[in-house]
Amino acid sequence: MYQDTYYVPKRTGTYSDVLMAYGLATLLDHIFRQVKEPTDRWRIVLEDIGGHYRVRLSEPVQKDWVSRLSQLRNPAPLIVRRGEVAADGEPARDVDETRDQVKHWGKQRRALAEQGVRGTDLEQQLRDLEPPTDWATVVFLGDSQMQAKGIYNRIVSQWKNACAHISVHLPSILALFAEPNSDAEAVLEKWNQIAKRNGIKPRETASQLLNPHQGKGLNESKANALRMDNIKDRPWPEEFLKTVGLWQCMAPRQTTDTKDWKAYVIAPLRLSWQAHREAFARFNHYLWRERGGQTALKTDITSVLLFSRAWLDYVEAAWRDEDEFDLPAAPEKVVAGFHVAQFKLLSRNAYTMVNLSFLSLPAWSGDLRDRADVVALQEIIDEHLEVVRGIDETHSDGFDLLRRYRDFVSGGNWGAFFDFAAGYSHEILRRLNDGARYVPTFTTSRLRSLMMTNRKDLTPIVENSGFQNVAYAIRHATIIPQRRKANNQDNLYEVRYGLGAELKRKGTVRDEFVAALSDFIQSYNQENVQKLESKGQQMRKDVRTDDIAEVVRLIDEYGSEVVANLLIAYGYAGEPREEQPSS
Repeated sequence: MYQDTYYVPKRTGTYSDVLMAYGLATLLDHIFRQVKEPTDRWRIVLEDIGGHYRVRLSEPVQKDWVSRLSQLRNPAPLIVRRGEVAADGEPARDVDETRDQVKHWGKQRRALAEQGVRGTDLEQQLRDLEPPTDWATVVFLGDSQMQAKGIYNRIVSQWKNACAHISVHLPSILALFAEPNSDAEAVLEKWNQIAKRNGIKPRETASQLLNPHQGKGLNESKANALRMDNIKDRPWPEEFLKTVGLWQCMAPRQTTDTKDWKAYVIAPLRLSWQAHREAFARFNHYLWRERGGQTALKTDITSVLLFSRAWLDYVEAAWRDEDEFDLPAAPEKVVAGFHVAQFKLLSRNAYTMVNLSFLSLPAWSGDLRDRADVVALQEIIDEHLEVVRGIDETHSDGFDLLRRYRDFVSGGNWGAFFDFAAGYSHEILRRLNDGARYVPTFTTSRLRSLMMTNRKDLTPIVENSGFQNVAYAIRHATIIPQRRKANNQDNLYEVRYGLGAELKRKGTVRDEFVAALSDFIQSYNQENVQKLESKGQQMRKDVRTDDIAEVVRLIDEYGSEVVANLLIAYGYAGEPREEQPSS
């Protein structure tokens, strides 16, 4: 049991296993902090090895350390409400004080934002008032309707008795994970006898928060019975590690529309403890600074994008000391994604876990070789976040758009992205027509970069000059004149409403798509001629016959639907300034 490698089995296939792995890593880190000098360094690495999570240490746990651990601080705080006091100096987090701190910071931020404090001393003062990055976890655990606080505190409070007899309890806890196929039942049976003598309750009620797979009616090993009154108990050591682990890998978020709680739990692939802590802190910071309505679908999307962004921020900083950074730079290579549990208020008094799912991180990185590659990917993520944030999920069209985008960002489904792009083309024009002065769009250069990394087979299409010129024509017949109109600027040309939908509809049949595209280009060029004759101006370039021939060749080689999807995506994307023609 005193060794440098431990194994946490994936018994449930849910985030319960992840909580236990992070809990074990946290406990080991606390042990190192207790026995090492402040200047000493150690390393803990979490790895997914298939059937287990492996926790590797830079040096083995030593048997003679145990005698120095009698005052080991509880790695999980108690949750208290205003007026409650944790006994004997135990670490605690106050739910009401945390809520007040968050509200106060929000008021100060809104007040100072109106004064324009960016870059001033007041901005630093506001930063000093920020609540801790894990404040959402405090509020989540302390929500009385979650009914988690009582069980959580019972589990955590037993650490004091265990720590008083650490020489017998710590070896038992470590023995549970000493081998990939450790006999957990035998270890726990022996530990139970010790626990009873030390005043420790050996088992605890399985909370749905810590055991999403185990609730009423979900307790049989085979689906041959439904027992609504039997929620099985779980061994205290395992439940304790889960309570410890949730502080390190769970990010709760409450939706603004339904007030559901959604718990996002990181599923690690391979990352060091230090790297995880820094990236996860950044991630939590980004989450609670998110503005606007965070509805159920939007929380899923922004969670995976913001964690990728947080990891890239960490990588960018870590590459300043390249000798010590030996982890993959790509976020999808260090974290698989998130286990997600959704808790809905089905009665007046209690949330119920209604859905378990998994969200993969977007596999957008490719080969990140230097800081420039990292910055480019950060800019792509920021662009996608800006697009997603502006979509209103409470409208049916917005819900459908976000559903398709989630299938793309988490599942790598490019068909879903092209459906999203077609739907978003209508959304852009609608919002501009409704009076919005600005609607975020993807940019052609970043779309091209994303495709070159993830869909190299499509690169010859998007780099073709004829394709680019036809996409230019679509852009200058739709979003650009509509944007000029929305901003009360001179606008020579009509807005072609519905063009994206028509091309999408016709794209499934080759001849119909070619005919629809040809009709558009003919009317586009004709309008250019008319405006030049009547106004003496031409603010956009013509489409040449060579361009049409190139697009038809691409249609014959790749198929009309593929080319149609790409033309819509690029045609309704914005142009970086360096790509815009002078007028």
